[in-house]
Amino acid sequence: MPLPALVAVGVVAIGVSPIAFLGGPWFLMFLLPLALAWWVIRTRTVVDVDELRVVSALGSRRLPWSELATLRVVPRGWVRAVRGDDDELALTGVRARDLGRIAQASGGRITMPTPEEVEAAREHQRELEATRLRIARLREAQEQQEAQERSGETPDEGAEKRA
Repeated sequence: MPLPALVAVGVVAIGVSPIAFLGGPWFLMFLLPLALAWWVIRTRTVVDVDELRVVSALGSRRLPWSELATLRVVPRGWVRAVRGDDDELALTGVRARDLGRIAQASGGRITMPTPEEVEAAREHQRELEATRLRIARLREAQEQQEAQERSGETPDEGAEKRA
């Protein structure tokens, strides 16, 4: 149960109480924190070796592992389960930082890279970036050489004029 979210709901309840105690229909303002608390307690994603189950405020959806094509991590928001027919299901409460626990609870159906694999991928990315920079420098030098050839100078003459 997400205790920090329930504390926030308590703060909302305290915030609406001056209005709610005005009397009459204003007392219904207490329904807002009650609804928020119910949503916080009810919504979740349950992962086990058989399926993913996403429980929402009004129902739940089950997704067997056999129907899961991939998990899509979005920059902001919850991780999404992508089915074979490209239908997506938001996994309520699951962020990228939770993927390790999902992999563990999936019974080996989802694997996470080891720290060595992550480091190897980072090293590969650095090598690719260095190669891109070398190629850009070579292209720049080639363009300068072609520009000098078009102007009628040899590379040696251009160096002498600059000196």
